[in-house]
Amino acid sequence: MSLANDYFLLYHGITFEQDLDVEPIDTNITETTFSIYALVLSATRKDYEKFLPLTSFKTFCQQLNVKTPSNIAELNHLQHNIVECIETNQAKSHVDTLHDSFDYLKENKILNMENYDKLISLFDHQELNLVDEIDMPAQVVEDDENKSSFKELKSTLEDVINELKEESSNEKIIEDLDETSNYLNNQKFSIGITGVMNAGKSTMLNALMGREILGSAVVPETANLTIVKHNPTENAKVFYWNKGEWDRIVKSADELESMRDYVNETNKIFGSELNSYIKPESRYDEVDINDLSSYTSAEASGKKCNLVKYVELGSNLDFLSDGIEIVDTPGLDDPVIQREEITKEYISACDMMLHLMNVSQSATLKDVEFIIDALLYQNISKLLVVITRADTVSKEQLDEVIKYTKSSIEKQLKAQNKDSQLDYILKTIKFIPISGKMALLHRTGREQEALDAGFTIEDTGILEIESYLNETLFGSNSQKGELIIQSGKSQVIKTIEKEAQSLNYELKLLSKSKEELEVELEEFNKKKAVNDRIFLAMKEDIIYYKSDAKNYIESLETFVESELIELQNVIKQRVVSDVRYSFEKTKKRPENSRIKVIVETAIKDGIIDVIRDYRYKFIKKSQTIGEQCEQKYHDFGFSIGHKNDNFDARGFFQDDFKAGFLTGNNEVLINQVTTAVSKSKANKINELDREIESFIKDQFKSIEEDIKSKANKVSNILIESFFATLNAPLQAFEQKMLNDEEILQKQIGSFEQNNENRASMSIDIHKKIKKLDTVISNVKGLN
Repeated sequence: MSLANDYFLLYHGITFEQDLDVEPIDTNITETTFSIYALVLSATRKDYEKFLPLTSFKTFCQQLNVKTPSNIAELNHLQHNIVECIETNQAKSHVDTLHDSFDYLKENKILNMENYDKLISLFDHQELNLVDEIDMPAQVVEDDENKSSFKELKSTLEDVINELKEESSNEKIIEDLDETSNYLNNQKFSIGITGVMNAGKSTMLNALMGREILGSAVVPETANLTIVKHNPTENAKVFYWNKGEWDRIVKSADELESMRDYVNETNKIFGSELNSYIKPESRYDEVDINDLSSYTSAEASGKKCNLVKYVELGSNLDFLSDGIEIVDTPGLDDPVIQREEITKEYISACDMMLHLMNVSQSATLKDVEFIIDALLYQNISKLLVVITRADTVSKEQLDEVIKYTKSSIEKQLKAQNKDSQLDYILKTIKFIPISGKMALLHRTGREQEALDAGFTIEDTGILEIESYLNETLFGSNSQKGELIIQSGKSQVIKTIEKEAQSLNYELKLLSKSKEELEVELEEFNKKKAVNDRIFLAMKEDIIYYKSDAKNYIESLETFVESELIELQNVIKQRVVSDVRYSFEKTKKRPENSRIKVIVETAIKDGIIDVIRDYRYKFIKKSQTIGEQCEQKYHDFGFSIGHKNDNFDARGFFQDDFKAGFLTGNNEVLINQVTTAVSKSKANKINELDREIESFIKDQFKSIEEDIKSKANKVSNILIESFFATLNAPLQAFEQKMLNDEEILQKQIGSFEQNNENRASMSIDIHKKIKKLDTVISNVKGLN
């Protein structure tokens, strides 16, 4: 991750695309330049408005030869370029000036302590690997062309693991290697499939999987989210709404007519039988896959699809055998808004997203809003837009559809005051036209029909989609694949190092006499008694720190509550101010579409701010605990990580708190607010203010509950992982002591026998150690 990304994530809590087409800053670097950099970098989303109008700020921008930013997006662009410039010119003297400037801004109350700590941490000398100018090393450029794919690296690692298992007689080592192998083979790569109804999702998926497992053959007109996983035998599980979810659906029906019809229909059909499906915890049924349509089809009699939350489908298709999971979503235009929330829950956790648009109905407002939401708020980093039914139009018409989609995205971004994100979104999207029908014919033994219609398999577009999926998920530049391989490499190396330590100790003992071995055992037992006391003390400390961390998580709930109260005020003020302004300037009420954008954007941006600050506080607390534990470990002679590294909690939480917090549907609140605004009068703004405040307060109860629940869940999972990491050195040291004791006692017990073969045993062990060294070197070199 670049320094620019670090800056925006830690300081602003957002991701920011590099290589933007923006005005470059002055490259004539001086100490004064870095002082100006410090001031510009200090501005945040919360306080930037007090910077921009200042004459001194405009003067500083002139000194950088850049246009003075007029809004937060332009300021972010300038900050991005500044950070990249610092990264390019990261001489020690320059960063010293940056630090001095941050100190000055803090002392003069321009920069508060919290943001000061963030900036000092971001531009830390050691983290930047700074050296004096005369010692600057030559830049090393990585050759991406020589990088192997995920599948190639995984196969190589598995070969290494199998070879090590064959040659090791240590059961604990074999157990560790099996654990790493299971880790590599149980990773999942999720593909989210979205689109409005009749977009052709099922047809395309059937073509990808080479069988009509979805759609009219089995699940016609799917009304529910379906998760397709690899399973040796075909099976299906149907999960129903739980009571809490159903209560929210019923409450939504009070405001939305479409929901009211859905609830009334469901109550009429199921009556008292409803309680046998809607349980406090989600009930599920295992059903015959051939009978699945009766549970999921909107056209099936009985309307069980009304009660179904999602379906898990197991299939032994080859396409799924590499750990691929497919999340096939209901149509985005589904009237049941809770289904959209579930869709977003799953999509936010997917590795990539395929959004399908029917060529004759493409780029609807729902399509465009969903694409923007996915890329700006749901942490989706790869989006493939598939234009379906491409066989029904000409190539020129296809090009026009893609052009229209891009312009629609731009128009909607402008409506949301986020048009500065257009370049990022268009760079993140790839468009591929497909004829799903013709592709399915080729994949299900009916290729002659497709050929007669003038479509080879290449013409259908399915091969291009498969190539894109394969490269994104498993190619040499797959981000998730690289993380999996790096983790697998790390686990293998640790296991090898443990075995090498044991072999080294065994080799050392082979050189000793029996008397020396007995003295060694005596000394070992003395150390063991001391270490037992150290282990007990450290375990007690870690238990205390863990309890402290859990208590802190509880205290963060109060922080979330207060921040969300402030957010409610912000939303109300923005709406009321806009209404007042509209009456004053145009003598009319603002359009409903404008009020919708104001409410929706304010909620999303506000929640992002809350989670960003929550994340920062969580990491700061973890950093304090980690440093305390590191000092304890240091006092006892061993460390958490590499001996020369300082503890950095950010390394534990790089990608956490980024996704899953913006999955709620705000349709009810938007409907309430827009209705109130549509009835407002210029002389009764205060009444509108109170009415909107009441709506927001009521709807925010579920928003607050949802965010607190998700934040608490994520935090507790991370705490368990964090303390498992903090505890790992202690466990490893304890295990080493046990292994050494076992080796020592074994050497003493079999001394006479070993004494006869000491020379050959020493040679064999030495060869094993050298071989392990080579294996470690080879594993580290895997790329």
